[in-house]
Amino acid sequence: MKYLKKVLLATGLVASTLGMSMSANAGAIIQQDIYGDVEIDFDFFGITAGFDQLIGSITYNTDLADDFGFLDTDSTSLDITIGGVSLTLADSDSAFFGDPIVAGFDPLDITTGLDFFNEGFLTPDDLSIFLDVGPLSSGTLIVEDLFLGDVSFGGARFGDVTYVPEPSALVLMLAGLGLLVRRKVAAK
Repeated sequence: MKYLKKVLLATGLVASTLGMSMSANAGAIIQQDIYGDVEIDFDFFGITAGFDQLIGSITYNTDLADDFGFLDTDSTSLDITIGGVSLTLADSDSAFFGDPIVAGFDPLDITTGLDFFNEGFLTPDDLSIFLDVGPLSSGTLIVEDLFLGDVSFGGARFGDVTYVPEPSALVLMLAGLGLLVRRKVAAK
């Protein structure tokens, strides 16, 4: 019984510390998988043909979105990986033309991930990449070699969401654990 009491106390301390740190940070860094149905090999990225396979991921900071959950090109931190190619918002068509990025999530539940994403990218290797994912979209990934004219395409959808706590959340949690250890040492 005494052991159970200590475990519950420790769990409560860790949960309350992490909970306070999460509420202190309204936003979070979210990483979401991108799955694809690839009918023709994406030779550009080393992605082979296959259905419902993990082809990349997208990482963004919800803290930098507006009140409605829309990401914008001025403040959003966005990284996309497709196969072996890494892209940032600086590679996007929206940033190039000074337009807003067309992406957003539910601001009431950030852990569900992006609701929609529609953006084109240009790589230094003259590849044009277009990703359109969401409930009202075609769910498409198109890759075109602008120099050779080769085009590969397939279906795309978002998958699992990984919540990455901000560094301040980890600091607060570790501080709570430190207090727990200090209390344990003082009790001996």
